[in-house]
Amino acid sequence: MTEKFVSGGFGSRGLGAITNSFWPGKPQFTESDYPKLDGKVVIVTGASAGLGYEVTKLLLGSTNAKVYMFTRNKQKTIDAIKRLETEVAKEFNKTNLNVDYISIDFADLTTIKPAAEEFLSKSDRLDIIIHNAGVMTPPEGSVTKQGFELQLGTNNFGPHLLQKFLDPLIIKTSKKNKAGVSRIVWVSSSAQYLSSKGGLFYSDPNFRNTKASAAGKYGQSKAINVLQAKGWNNAHPDGSNIISVSLCPGILTTDLTRHSTAIEAFIVRLIGHPVRNGAYTELFAALSSNVSTGDHIQSFGKVTKAREDLEDPIAISKAWEYIEENIRSYI
Repeated sequence: MTEKFVSGGFGSRGLGAITNSFWPGKPQFTESDYPKLDGKVVIVTGASAGLGYEVTKLLLGSTNAKVYMFTRNKQKTIDAIKRLETEVAKEFNKTNLNVDYISIDFADLTTIKPAAEEFLSKSDRLDIIIHNAGVMTPPEGSVTKQGFELQLGTNNFGPHLLQKFLDPLIIKTSKKNKAGVSRIVWVSSSAQYLSSKGGLFYSDPNFRNTKASAAGKYGQSKAINVLQAKGWNNAHPDGSNIISVSLCPGILTTDLTRHSTAIEAFIVRLIGHPVRNGAYTELFAALSSNVSTGDHIQSFGKVTKAREDLEDPIAISKAWEYIEENIRSYI
């Protein structure tokens, strides 16, 4: 018999996260603060719309980095690049954008290796990767191509597999960079507090025989993002010059809530913040000198900590091993 799904609870840090979500204050690290990133290469996943698009626009407008957009829909991405050219020229007075795209579908693990190989054929360095792509509360029963619960597969297994293929290059690049320049950014959420204790509901992680709220299932995937951020450095002692960090971008008015209930969507519209502010959070995590490995960043650029039990070395190691086991056949 499967055990009952129970949230790990909020605790004092959870209450702080909720408070920050409602009253985040103004972003303190914005375009004028960004390093120029001359000669650097940045990957942004899920970059053709919403938060990923805004992050890409800020990078292209405010830095000199080469940006690779990892996206699922080719035509949507081509259209996005056209919009970027227009908007960056208007807002930043900058033309000839240094941008490229790679096709990938995080809900289909067979697409990950070809995407990584295409990138590796185009670039001889990788300085920063922002694992931004994700899904939130899809219709009940939604699964990936491989049959995993859609959020577990898309938000966790897919990004983990991509990172595994890119690890050798980002580690190699980090050895040429000053400390703190190389980053792996995992976009989590304060929904981590809705996951089960330890982050992963191991008795039924795909919720095939367990009743759990849509928010609880999403919360599991976001707790795993925190565990991935913490687990990466543990698993890569040769990547000590790389900061692996998680974040909650904030309550934002993006299309990520398209599967939410009418009430949930109304609340987000009522208290949600502009997408640009969430992009500031992601780029604080990716670029600010005030960020260290082990930090969790909250909106819109506050250094905090994740839920207490997600910092347990045993929980981190157990989650890492679970993900590794599930992606092994796709390497």
